Amino acid sequence: MVHLARKYDARSVVRADDIAESEAIPPSFLAQILHELKRSGLVTSRRGKTGGWRLTQAPAEVTLLKVVEALEPETLGMPGESSGESGIAVTKAWVAIQEVTRESLSGRTLESMAAAAEPMFYI
Repeated sequence: MVHLARKYDARSVVRADDIAESEAIPPSFLAQILHELKRSGLVTSRRGKTGGWRLTQAPAEVTLLKVVEALEPETLGMPGESSGESGIAVTKAWVAIQEVTRESLSGRTLESMAAAAEPMFYI
């Protein structure tokens, strides 16, 4: 997603092979990820010789929370029922951790991630 954010111009697409090579992701695994992201509406694709992938929204509008919810929704889901004497304490701790995690993820956008990924040149 950061790679697509770095290449974003609302029209152009990026070939999956280019993403896989640049990001060191096996092409078959990347295909699975891209299809999940497409199903969630975060990316779209164009078929054919000039085909590829692009974000459906500007990078400033896509938070890491949206990406995590699209790819790993159970990660931030409510904890299961905890039983035993420590169950309530464990549930409360997990809920607090989830709240902090959601807040952190919602405060980071693909735009900020793409900016941080730009190489710096020193003279």
